[in-house]
Amino acid sequence: MARMETREDVDAWFGEHGWLPGRDVTEQATAMIEEVAGQYREAGFPVEPFEAATAFLAEHGGLRLAIDEPREEYLYFTPYLGYRSAPADVAELSRDLGVRLFPVGLDSSDSSPVLVDEGGRFFYLHHTGAYYMGADKYEAMIALAHAPMQDAEDYFV
Repeated sequence: MARMETREDVDAWFGEHGWLPGRDVTEQATAMIEEVAGQYREAGFPVEPFEAATAFLAEHGGLRLAIDEPREEYLYFTPYLGYRSAPADVAELSRDLGVRLFPVGLDSSDSSPVLVDEGGRFFYLHHTGAYYMGADKYEAMIALAHAPMQDAEDYFV
């Protein structure tokens, strides 16, 4: 993973992997959103997209960012189901936070979903717990690079 200290570092990291300001993959993102919403529905824990999630995916959907290339660990900005109990964990975290969540990415190292809430905050589900990444994509990526992240329970209602 690239050095991640500033907004410019995040933009540069994203840029190395195909992102540029104003990127628009709305059509691709719409298909991704429909697919993952269907997967969550089938798992018994439906999620519905909202503006913060659709806007993020319209600009970042389909990106694969290298976390540790030699180990083939990537951050995918494609909504995936995640690890086996992820849909139930997303539903529980959503209840605890008092906001809707939508999966916008996945850390391939352990199938950990990256989630966004209605206000644009980012959260990370890991088998060790739920974590707050940041108030926006910049804080989230900086937090990811400087784990451990803050416990999500600090944001429970």
